[in-house]
Amino acid sequence: MDLFKKNKDLFLVKLFSVNSIGVISRSVLGFVSQKIVAVYLGPNGIALLGNLRNALNLFGFVSTIGIDQGVLKYQSEFEDKPNELKKLYESSLAYSIIGSIVIFLVLFFGATYWSNYLFKTPEYNYLFVILAFTLPFTALYNLCFAIINGKSNYKKATLISFTAYAIVTLFIVALVICCDLNGALLAVVLTPIAQIITLMIFARSEMYLFYGLKIKFHKFYKNNLFVFIVMSFSAVVLGNVVELQLRNHIIKKLSIQEAGYWTSMLSLSNYYLSFMTGVYSLYILPKYAKMTSLKVFKKELVSIYKIIIPIFALMFMGIYVFREIIIQLLYSKEFLPMQSLFKWQLIGDLVKIIAAVMAYQFIAQKSWKLFIITEMISYALLYIFGVYFVDKMGIEGIVLAHFLRYVVYLIVIIFLVQYIFKKHNTIDEVKHS
Repeated sequence: MDLFKKNKDLFLVKLFSVNSIGVISRSVLGFVSQKIVAVYLGPNGIALLGNLRNALNLFGFVSTIGIDQGVLKYQSEFEDKPNELKKLYESSLAYSIIGSIVIFLVLFFGATYWSNYLFKTPEYNYLFVILAFTLPFTALYNLCFAIINGKSNYKKATLISFTAYAIVTLFIVALVICCDLNGALLAVVLTPIAQIITLMIFARSEMYLFYGLKIKFHKFYKNNLFVFIVMSFSAVVLGNVVELQLRNHIIKKLSIQEAGYWTSMLSLSNYYLSFMTGVYSLYILPKYAKMTSLKVFKKELVSIYKIIIPIFALMFMGIYVFREIIIQLLYSKEFLPMQSLFKWQLIGDLVKIIAAVMAYQFIAQKSWKLFIITEMISYALLYIFGVYFVDKMGIEGIVLAHFLRYVVYLIVIIFLVQYIFKKHNTIDEVKHS
């Protein structure tokens, strides 16, 4: 009890923040849409929807070229300098227009290719034609959302995020009941429409910031936003490409049904891991940014782990014990074979949390190269282990690969974090000599 009181600033204020309320709200909506899809379409439908969502994440990244986190940073940094903000908006608009044109050409003229690649049939090519025209809305949504977060207007950001998610959920529920798989796929493709509707209701002032601006690159923002493009590429593009490739490998080697079980396990994992997002951004990053001593970092790390590890270990044990009930509650009896995936997925997720808490030191200390290298190592390990163990063990091999990936990743992170602090100490010694 004393330990919890001592850390109440971390876990009562930070974890149960507006961000966490938003996460809970979106999770509830996610459970509703997931349940409808599971009942009406089964594991096969879940697998195909997983492919489309991965593709949508990739296409959305191209539409803004991954600059939204950079926009957030500089919006916050230059909030009282309107001339600088104008340059930021003009540069981000230029990047987004380039990205939107590229993705329009890729989707409009490659619609049949993407349909064959994701669904093994050309009959869904119309989905990508629709996306070609609507994805610029996602680019605008991401930029406005970044500006709102950069202003620290978290309540407005949460409201916008929740509303967009709610509209997409309504699309999914209505169209799945009406049109089965075709409806589900169309609902996901209509996500940009939900986003632009939400902006028109709640963020017209942010949309007007781009009205009348020149489409122009300013050298400082052109160069500095490019760093965020590379970082986003390592996280968004690699993650979604590897997941797509592994799901297609499972479909080819095992079955689309088995791929649906794994996709459902990933969705569940994403729901409970999303609660760590607020802790990373609201507590860990600001705290780490001030640290230059390995000793201080280790002390802080221990205090964080003393709270996080017991909480998530207990949560994961509960999830494992009641996994059958959870599957039937969130999905259906048809998904009960996915019980075999829980053990290694949950253990792997715990190792992932331990590693991620440590790895955020790269971002806090602006060690972008190390961050990108470790992300590339992580996804390469997942793909190599995933293909190998799926071929050897079947569907359980993919979750064992998940666990082993993060064990190796954690070891790499431990060595690199020590390297960062040794480097800092060497620089400090040179400065004071």
